[in-house]
Amino acid sequence: MGGRGEALRRCWGNRRMRGALAAYFLFNLNEWASWIALLVWAYDAEGVRGASAIAVAQLVPSAVLASPAAAWLGRMRGPRALRLGYAAQAVSMAVVGVAVLLEVPFVVACVVAACSAVTMTFTRPVHHALLPEISDTAAELTAGNAGSGSMEAAAIFLGPLVSGILTAWWHPGGVLVAMGAASTLGVLCTLGLGPGVPHTFDDGSDTGPSVSRSVLRDPAARLLSGMVAAEYVLIGTLDILIVVLALDILETSSAGPGVLNSAAGLGGVVGAAFTVVLIGSRRLAPVLVAAAVVAGVPIALAGLSTSVLPAFALIALGGAGKVFFDVTVRTFVQRLLPDRLLTAMFGLNEATSMAGLALGAVMAPALVTGLGPALAFVVTGLFLPVVAGLAWWTLGRLDASTVVPADRLALLQEVSVFAPLAPRVVERLALFSGREWHEPGVAVVREGEVGDLFYVIESGEAVVAHGSDTIRRLGAGDWFGELALLHADRHRTATVTADTPLTLLTVDRTTFLTALAGAPRSRSAVDDHARVNYR
Repeated sequence: MGGRGEALRRCWGNRRMRGALAAYFLFNLNEWASWIALLVWAYDAEGVRGASAIAVAQLVPSAVLASPAAAWLGRMRGPRALRLGYAAQAVSMAVVGVAVLLEVPFVVACVVAACSAVTMTFTRPVHHALLPEISDTAAELTAGNAGSGSMEAAAIFLGPLVSGILTAWWHPGGVLVAMGAASTLGVLCTLGLGPGVPHTFDDGSDTGPSVSRSVLRDPAARLLSGMVAAEYVLIGTLDILIVVLALDILETSSAGPGVLNSAAGLGGVVGAAFTVVLIGSRRLAPVLVAAAVVAGVPIALAGLSTSVLPAFALIALGGAGKVFFDVTVRTFVQRLLPDRLLTAMFGLNEATSMAGLALGAVMAPALVTGLGPALAFVVTGLFLPVVAGLAWWTLGRLDASTVVPADRLALLQEVSVFAPLAPRVVERLALFSGREWHEPGVAVVREGEVGDLFYVIESGEAVVAHGSDTIRRLGAGDWFGELALLHADRHRTATVTADTPLTLLTVDRTTFLTALAGAPRSRSAVDDHARVNYR
């Protein structure tokens, strides 16, 4: 607990982290308040089918465009991309609010709401990809994830509550105008994030469609995105079912859906406080499955409620499970994938979550009509626990693959060029490093050939030669191969030959450059090493 407390103190003492989390809270407040306001407005105008229609109108374009948008934003430095998203949301949300206040035709409202919803997909991928960049240690990153979960939970509670109050006092359109102003404050919160780390290199290999394809080819990425989709099928269905539960079954006022939705946020606030147990945790699979059960089973029971209080309590418990589920999935992703793929991965998660919400919104009327409200809640609540149970074995294997090899980490920590890097970055280098073995007399690299790997000698000795001249001898702890990675032509400047049986750790070019991109002192150390040893 002492280590977890220190990680939390470091997280909240980090000025950039505080700014990012404050803006993220405002984003989630905007998302939930505006979502509920539009659902209530559409329900009043067109009934349950109208609520379903405006939900689908927002979610389908978002699901289609979220992943390409993330790939595009991944070309920018994180702080700039984050500010762009918040600014776009401020403008678009104000436009939707004015349209609703002016009582435009329902179809027109759906169109402008769909455009605004696309801008909402800009934030989460960039925010969660930026957290590793502004975290010094893995524990601080997990604390940042827990902080993000807390901001989400607080907004899930306050957003629907604010929406309900403003709707009863003013109009759903007024809620949307107010949330546009909240997004403007989000832009201001991100002004102190600094310039950010560049995400592109001379070959462009870390951006665009190639990154998206790399993510889609990764089985772990596909599985975790599928888990996110299952979660949001539950949420999308529940959003509609809560309106039915409040207005038809419990016969509350028009503020009822907002109050019941705020229960999920209240439970999430409590659940977020316990996500600190993830800090330093080596095993995430049991937590993820347990969170799925807690998120789903109470929802299955909520449809049996005959009064507001038990429905509120059950939805709150489900909200606590949802926060645990979200934070665990994000931590899994940040442990499993290289930093250069995170924006694209979280963009894929955003797309699958929007698709899940849309599918849930389409399913809700069919479930209510075919099964009745009570059984509709049961089917909805049990869906996510069943999916998580089926993925249990694979999730366990992913747990094992995220353990940082202690021997590799110890070796890389002794490499002078990595000394200026944050501990979390060196851990990532160790996790994604490879290993090679070479017999005496074998050339590991040859002068003039294209190079894609950085090498650290784990054991054995090697000889460095330029032409016919021997430059130096290398032993355990020495490193080579960095110049080809840094130069645009990527050609080796010397030949390195094993003099004894040689064991090497390897780091690929993109991982190496990504690590050095945010640490100018590391780049200077590389230049100094080259000047002393190769010139």
